[in-house]
Amino acid sequence: MVIRVEDHPVALNLLLFVRHSWSLAADLDIPELQPAPERGSSARPESASVAEWEYRWRTAWNRAWRWYDIKDADPTHLPTPEIIREVSRPGQDLHPLIPPLWTADYGQEGLDWDAFSEWDQALIPHFPSYAERLCLPDLVDAWRSGMENVIVLPYAGYFAQRVSRSYLAVSAVTRNAPEDYCRALQVRM
Repeated sequence: MVIRVEDHPVALNLLLFVRHSWSLAADLDIPELQPAPERGSSARPESASVAEWEYRWRTAWNRAWRWYDIKDADPTHLPTPEIIREVSRPGQDLHPLIPPLWTADYGQEGLDWDAFSEWDQALIPHFPSYAERLCLPDLVDAWRSGMENVIVLPYAGYFAQRVSRSYLAVSAVTRNAPEDYCRALQVRM
């Protein structure tokens, strides 16, 4: 049994930072962030309309989640510098080794990179984590149901959603509370 835990998904964190800092897609059912980022000097650029930025963000958000469907399951397989350069150009197809990044398509316009970096660093989990050991029976049942990956997001409160047969998304709050994490591992498609 192998379960991968992505406890620091930078590409998703960056999208959440952009959404929060630019006040985009408020109608989506996305929990509040914990900790909430300081936006610093981040501001929605005037190079496009609010509607266009909303469209771009929603497209990028959906694309980031689609990437998990094609992601290379072999963690020993590393991308070459050529692949990184190719995927980092705007408008590229999804690549199984490299998640789509907001900055590849839209650059850093309107982003306070220092504010994002400070917030993102605060999201790095403390090790060791015993979360999976504390919920081993539920983890085994989840694995038997097809779950192979857990994505940990910086959401406030309890959050658990089976994104696909093999992926479960949870909040860091949920993963850090054994009773809640055991309950989250019971979520099925």
